[in-house]
Amino acid sequence: MKQSKIKPSFFSNHKQQATDSRQGVIFRSIDMKDMSDKPVKVLLVEDNPGDARLIREFLFEANRASFEIKVAQKLSDGLEALSASTFDVVLLDLSLPDSTGLETLIMTHANAPQVPIIVLTGLDNDMLAVEAVRRGAQDYLVKGQINAELLYRAMRYSIERKQAEEERQKLQAQLQRAQKMETMGTLAGGVAHDLNNVLSGIVAYPDLLLMQLPEDSPLRAPILAIRDSGIKAATIVRDLLDLARRGVVATEVVSLNGIISQYLKSPEHEKINLHHPGVEVETDLEADLLNISGSSVHLSKTVMNLVSNAVEAMTDGGKVFISTENRYVDRPISGYDRVKEGDYIILTVSDTGIGISAEDMGKIFEPFYTKKKMGRSGTGLGMAVVWGTVKDHNGYIDVRSTEGKGTTFTLFFPATRQEISKDKDQLSIEEYMGNGESILVVDDLKQQQEMAYTILTTLGYEADTVSSGEEALEYLKEHTVDLVILDMIMDPGIDGLDTYRKILEVHPGQKAIIASGFSETDRVKESQKLGAGAYVKKPYLLENIGMAVRAELEK
Repeated sequence: MKQSKIKPSFFSNHKQQATDSRQGVIFRSIDMKDMSDKPVKVLLVEDNPGDARLIREFLFEANRASFEIKVAQKLSDGLEALSASTFDVVLLDLSLPDSTGLETLIMTHANAPQVPIIVLTGLDNDMLAVEAVRRGAQDYLVKGQINAELLYRAMRYSIERKQAEEERQKLQAQLQRAQKMETMGTLAGGVAHDLNNVLSGIVAYPDLLLMQLPEDSPLRAPILAIRDSGIKAATIVRDLLDLARRGVVATEVVSLNGIISQYLKSPEHEKINLHHPGVEVETDLEADLLNISGSSVHLSKTVMNLVSNAVEAMTDGGKVFISTENRYVDRPISGYDRVKEGDYIILTVSDTGIGISAEDMGKIFEPFYTKKKMGRSGTGLGMAVVWGTVKDHNGYIDVRSTEGKGTTFTLFFPATRQEISKDKDQLSIEEYMGNGESILVVDDLKQQQEMAYTILTTLGYEADTVSSGEEALEYLKEHTVDLVILDMIMDPGIDGLDTYRKILEVHPGQKAIIASGFSETDRVKESQKLGAGAYVKKPYLLENIGMAVRAELEK
């Protein structure tokens, strides 16, 4: 039977211990103001005016936080309030005009599973209390045995617990996203390796053919078209490799402001402007922005993808806002990522577009997830590349979006106070032509051997090829060469690192460079520690392989 008045008396020791044991904690006197400067929103579901009045008195008596209290006298009114607004905690009487017993708790918890519920009842029944906690209540308090201090502490505990669970779920979601990206990256890396082998001839042979054609040849235009198409396909493959994230990006000191300015003058951005004349781009770049240690290629691609996505989100025109700033984060920031303390360069790209739905928010960085028309607006890799680039730079991402109003991407990159080195002069083909030096190409694929052989002999080198590390060792027992070009991944047989180790036993100090269709790996770096020179990413390009070979031979 429900009592009409809450007696202002303390729990006896055994009652206090029973409540604590059900929660598995011992309450500590912690100020609820520590959680937030905002009032604590309380829904009190209680049909007895006297009980409701005393609950209010207890809350104000605690005097440790400000409370915003809404009273509902029926369960139906309480459920309506929960659907119309958000609350930090529900104080729930089990006996109401339209519902009694545990059914009251069950229905309330079903309608607001994320809101902590504290049962306030005149029923002093330990079995009922245990069942109430099992059914979703955070605590079970008996009227006539509580006071302001106990009520406050029960509320305080129930709300910290809620925040801890939300944080746990957020971290779990971040972990699942990272694991999904790693799995997709592994798949993408394998696909990219195979595609690189297919693309080698399409990319490299046109350059060789163009060298042999007169300037007025009618074949130059179609050959150039083939080469350009191959380069575009290779760019997509590089996106897949970036997604694979099998190694650290190349590091150099770069200016993010400079990268943004260059992009806004690029043909890619001019194309966007042409197709979206109703979109306006504004910038606010901090004048004394610190630098970033990273890859200018990947950072430029990140800017391009963010701006492109922003523009695509505004079908009827709008505004894209790009800003940069220096920021010191003195305490962790919780958002899409949890940003650690430190010095950062902040890149923000906002739009006034259609926004991102809550359902889509968890998928936007997944490979091949896109709302665009495949083949016309993109491949679905753009945001996945953004995610991979930020992670490779040890940075963080935050995303805020409101449907119908727009989206803001905020990227945090660790800052460096190092200065930017001056650009090196670009070499002409005459500067990396060979002088008859001997080169051994070690690659398990016949097509790759032929491609490297053709490029090297065209550049004036004496070249020979073998198809495995074991064959290379046999060759070098009876021959000496000026340079070895080693494929890092060969199947079957030993890989490039193990091959180079054994070569050094026969020819200490042997010059070598590493080639691979994958991104740079730890085994590539280990080879370089042993003395190997540059790492060249496939498919082979005339200029890239020529410059790498010339530089290593001249050491």
